[in-house]
Amino acid sequence: MKSEILKIDNLSEAKNELKKLNIEDVSVAIMASKAVFCVIKLKDVHPAAANIIKQEMLALGGEAAVERGCINMSIEKSQVVIMGTLKQYLKLLSKLKMQKGYFGLDIVIKEISEKIEPLLN
Repeated sequence: MKSEILKIDNLSEAKNELKKLNIEDVSVAIMASKAVFCVIKLKDVHPAAANIIKQEMLALGGEAAVERGCINMSIEKSQVVIMGTLKQYLKLLSKLKMQKGYFGLDIVIKEISEKIEPLLN
């Protein structure tokens, strides 16, 4: 048996790798966005927005690290490190769009969208 670690940087690479297997096209479409992993660091995020991002990513099976003072709102701004698959980011954006207008989430949505756009190719 031989194995390797794949470095998949975008949706196109994920689809190409999956197409090498003997699977249906519909399976490729379902799985490809799960094969692209990305870590995004946001800066100057309102602590309430940071908490929302963390909650939503955890609910999606991803992760988000926020600064200690977010939980009790003892800080003005936080950095947030978000870790997840492309599929999780797309679902996160959908959830955040329902709450935009609060705590600067409109800026967060724009930032995340800009960062994942190249991954959609």
